[in-house]
Parts: sequence; C-alpha cells; structure tokens
Amino acid sequence: MPEPILGHIHRPETLEPVVSRCQQDYPHLKVGYDRVRAGRFGEGSGDEITAIHNGVRHLFVLGGQGEVFLDISYRTQEGDGEPLPDCYEPDVCDSENLPILQTLAENLDTLHSQICPYVESILTRLNGNVLIGDISSEIRLMAETGLPLIEWSSRPKVRRAFEILQVNYSQLGWSTKKEATFEPFGAGDQLTVTADEPIRVRGEFDYWWVENTELFMTHITATRRLRYLRNMFHSSPSTNFRRLPLTWYAHTEMEGEDDGINSVNSHLVHLTAETSQPHYHPSQAVGGGQAESQIYLILDPADVSATIGSVDLGGKPELMQIYPALNDLSHCQELALKPGSVVYIPPDTGHCGIDMLANVIAIPGFKPHNQIPLT
Repeated sequence: MPEPILGHIHRPETLEPVVSRCQQDYPHLKVGYDRVRAGRFGEGSGDEITAIHNGVRHLFVLGGQGEVFLDISYRTQEGDGEPLPDCYEPDVCDSENLPILQTLAENLDTLHSQICPYVESILTRLNGNVLIGDISSEIRLMAETGLPLIEWSSRPKVRRAFEILQVNYSQLGWSTKKEATFEPFGAGDQLTVTADEPIRVRGEFDYWWVENTELFMTHITATRRLRYLRNMFHSSPSTNFRRLPLTWYAHTEMEGEDDGINSVNSHLVHLTAETSQPHYHPSQAVGGGQAESQIYLILDPADVSATIGSVDLGGKPELMQIYPALNDLSHCQELALKPGSVVYIPPDTGHCGIDMLANVIAIPGFKPHNQIPLT
C-alpha cells in the first residue's frame, strides 16, 4: 500500500524524499522549500522573486512576515473576507453579467434546494452593481451536486442565467488598485509568479513552492491573502475555518489535458475530529486526468492568528491518521505533527487530519467527486 512521506522544514534533509517522490509522480512539476531574508520589514526596495523554470510558480508562506509591492492597476478577486484597503476600488459589473446576478436574486423561490445555498452565498457578495470576491467555489459546488441543469430552477430564463454564469464567473468579483504600495502578508498566504510577472518582496519569511513547467501564464493573481478571503466553513464552532487561496476552477478543460488549469490547488483549513473524515483519493481519478496527491503544510496557529484572528487548537496534539487498508478502519497509524511538518500523501492512501492547522496543497487539484470517504 502507498505510504505517506514526512519531513520538516527545520530539517532540510528530511524534505528530500518529499521532493523526490512528488517530482517522480509529476515530472512537469518542480517543488521545494526556500526562505527570503530581504531586509527589515517595512524598509528597503526588497528582492525580486520570479519563476525559476520559466513556468507558473506558487509560493505558500509557512511563517514569518513579508510585504509585496503591488503596482497601480493591480487587480485581485480578494475582499470577500475582510474588506481590501481603501486604495482598491471594486469593479462594476458589466451590462452582461449584472442582469444575470439580478435574475438569480429575483428568482430564489424557483431554485432547487441543493442549489439555493450556493446562489445565496454568491449574492451576499453583491452590493448594487458591485460584486466582490471569487465565486469559483460556489460554481464548482453547484456542479458537484450532480443535478442536471434543468433541475436547478423551474424557470427557463433562470437556467439560461446559470449557463452564462458558468462561463463568465471568472470575470466577476475583481477590484483594482489605485496607488502603488507595499502590502503585508504572512503565514498561510499565497504568492504566484511567472517569468513575465515577477514580484518584489521584503521582510523575512519561509515558504514552500510548486512550479508547473508546462504553463507560462497564470489565471490566479499575484496575491491570495487569508484575511481578505471568505471563510467557507459555515458551521459551528465559529473558530473553524476553510479558506481557498487556490481553488478548483470549473469548465476549464483544455485539449489533451483533463485537469485544465487546475495543476495545483490549495486550501487552508482548521481540521478537528468533528469536521474531518477519513478518506482517500483514488489512483484512477474520478472524471479523468492525473491521480491526486496532497501535501499537508502544518502551520503555527500563533502565526496565522496574527493574520486572521484567534486560531485555537485547544492544546491538543496535531495528528495525521493513516489507514493502510482502505477496507479496514481498525488498522490506524498516527503521525505526530507540529508546525513546520510537511506530509506527502500519495493516491490510494487513507488519511484524516485531526486537530491541525494545515495548508493542503492538492496536485493536480481538488477534483470534483474525487474524495472517497472511508466507512
């Protein structure tokens, strides 16, 4: 049976097996760990970070503090968590997309009960003619219900609105920066660079990175900061959260590539025994494409609390439960984890995170219906 690989950022030699296995499973990816020491926080012009293999490089911040220079006219889909700084101005919905959102708002009574909560979540971001934030998660979750579109609404014009929204959703939720400044980031935040679009940073921080050498353009913006992202965990206790710096984008398949642009996804989660279920990702991926592996980056609650408020693990030990036999839950191994731990989970490996704060990186992405529960 496949087995997880465990390393720690303070022991670089233990990360070599993680890097080697990931690049063996996904030859088009380069992965690794690095740190930046680019002057004191808030001072100096900083250092440039760019793609080092001419691809799309994602940086997942593990700890420390930094600032990134974001120029005038920089655009982002952040802002549906905490509001963006005053130097951002939300984009007005255009004449094609605003009527689509208005149609949905006016016809909530026609929606299927499984679809309505996701539409309501989208509409909470709408204020007049402005929508703020990334709605790709809701688009994906509606598709994942498995309901045929004809059942989404009892009204034909609403079904047509859904058809257009599934194509146009990535055009919505943007805000544009009106002045050039450095902006802070910290643990759990994400930066993305290409050879054509490097970033300038200052401060001191550690990060894990993944670079797709087969892509040279990115659909994701240079920053995805937890404080500005919506908490997608809606149940109690309120301290639990799930934020999606790099989520699955639906309807993006490309010729010869079933996974489309979703070569890497990430979400930052607070996992507890009550909210985490044993599961695995099969070696034959549901829906096609490459099999999904995951890398768990264990973060320090104190570091993340500095960004988004209190994160309380209740003093419990952080554990990863591993199930070697997918058909027998009585055999369970436990990995003791701590901030800085890096765990590689191959396909067909039963696992469950307990009382941990983790940035979960999925390669090639959180495929719809590809998380199989163990019962």
